Amino acid sequence: MSENEETAEELAERMLKIREAGSEPIIQSLKQKPPPARAITASSAAVPKPEESRKSAAKSPPAKEVDPRDWSEILEEREQWQELGLGNFPFPGHETFRRLDAQGKPIQYSAKDRARIIRSWYVKKDNKFYDIDSLGTSLSLADVKQSITHRAKEAFPKQKFDERTLKDMFKVLFDAGANYDPLTSIPVWSGRTVSRPGNTQRITFVDGLVEVNTWQTPAYRRFPVDSPSQSLGAFGKFLSFILPKEEEREMLLDWLAWNLLNEAKKGKWAVFLYSDKQGTGKSTLSVVCNDLFGAANTARTNGVSKLVARFNKEILEKKLVIVEEVEVKKGSSQANAIKSLITEDSTAVEAKGQPLETIEHLCCFLMTSNHLPLWLEGADRRFYILNLDHQGYNNGGKDYPEFKRLVTDVYDQIASGKELSRLYQALLGRDLTGFDAMSLDVNAHATDIMKELATLSPDVVKELVEDFLETNEIKFVPQSDALDLITHFAKREANAQTHTFSELGWKKNRFAWSGKPQRWAWYHPDYKPEQGKIRSIVHVEDDLGKIHDHMAATLYPAMKRLLGRESNDNDSTG
Repeated sequence: MSENEETAEELAERMLKIREAGSEPIIQSLKQKPPPARAITASSAAVPKPEESRKSAAKSPPAKEVDPRDWSEILEEREQWQELGLGNFPFPGHETFRRLDAQGKPIQYSAKDRARIIRSWYVKKDNKFYDIDSLGTSLSLADVKQSITHRAKEAFPKQKFDERTLKDMFKVLFDAGANYDPLTSIPVWSGRTVSRPGNTQRITFVDGLVEVNTWQTPAYRRFPVDSPSQSLGAFGKFLSFILPKEEEREMLLDWLAWNLLNEAKKGKWAVFLYSDKQGTGKSTLSVVCNDLFGAANTARTNGVSKLVARFNKEILEKKLVIVEEVEVKKGSSQANAIKSLITEDSTAVEAKGQPLETIEHLCCFLMTSNHLPLWLEGADRRFYILNLDHQGYNNGGKDYPEFKRLVTDVYDQIASGKELSRLYQALLGRDLTGFDAMSLDVNAHATDIMKELATLSPDVVKELVEDFLETNEIKFVPQSDALDLITHFAKREANAQTHTFSELGWKKNRFAWSGKPQRWAWYHPDYKPEQGKIRSIVHVEDDLGKIHDHMAATLYPAMKRLLGRESNDNDSTG
């Protein structure tokens, strides 16, 4: 040992003295002239056993002057490695973490074990290689060999990867020849990805080729739970605040528990979170679900356009699909597509650069919106709708401080892998007797908001339109204004105006007014527009005069009061 090398005992004593001294002695020592730097070797960096430290402490001379610069340089170097993503790389002379078995002993890997693990990281196709977690980027043979060398050193830090070891390993992985073993050779990819929730294997062989399983076991599930409990911790308190009705809270928890317990199955109804205010907990609840299913197994999208778009395979390969800010029109193609995805087990999908294919998807859906989902009917068995209506919202709610604390506690809970695992186990332990994930009994489980939506049926929309027309004594409505009117009351498709006005007994035809070409318009059955005027077919004295004058006196001001803007057909010509 050279004179500048530090023994393990000296290193242990210096570390102990630094911890006991606190920051002030260190600061003072920085002001003094430092002693010569001492090199720390790989052997001396090992932490001694407690009994060895005690023995050496009794024999050792008084502790040397503490030089905090040694450790500050080491820590700075380690921080740089961490920022570079090299925190687990076994640099010469530095200790690294090793994987332990259930008994806490370091796992010993044979050459075949190492090959089997490495082979699970990659697939090949058309003489190109792909990381199974980055299938969109191809790698050359040289690229993948360098990547394997790096990752293997991190995965097996105690293994010496010299030229001979690497050569033998690469022969097994890339060029086994007659000694080909599907468990140790990098497999040929068919180009297909599939989702197999619950299957921990990332690749599956089909006729000599492999399909890549996109589902991944969430890391937190590897944390053991010593004493499983039914307590949901901070998450339970949070739910009690946003959903004070126990039956609604229990229904949501049963839905969540069933989908976590049966990830390889598909339920037939979704949860829809509604609130007319911002900051009521919809996003927090979504984040908890995201973490429970795993970020790799969750798709999050704003609006429904990507969900029902042409290239939606990547979304539908996830187990949990969170759709935020949902706002669609009643009876629209988007609304119908969403309902089909919730209930059907298979659908036609397309990935960019790939042909159309039919897949079985196992998605469960969680949707959120600040808009009342009038496109849904209260009796729709595909949606369990919850109204997050409380005083904890972040824009004037009187209970905001309490709610903010609850949200903070939830994020602290799910930030811990062990606590998240405890929450997961508590959910799996729920008694799901009587819970039916395949059919939602609306009569038994309808929430208040679902009952309210049941009253806002198309008949009620018709009543709202009829009341608006009668109150404002409107007898003539251009088609463009009729569309705005229906959209305002029900967010419905353009063809919905045909049904609504027809059910009111109104008629539709083309008319000319204000010196402009003929346009489509609806008119009251007791009146007959002709020659630019509106005539009564019941009493002559009830004639309404010019079409434009009638709309200027009734329709235009009423639409402005309702929509806050001018009518589409408003003009100043008579």
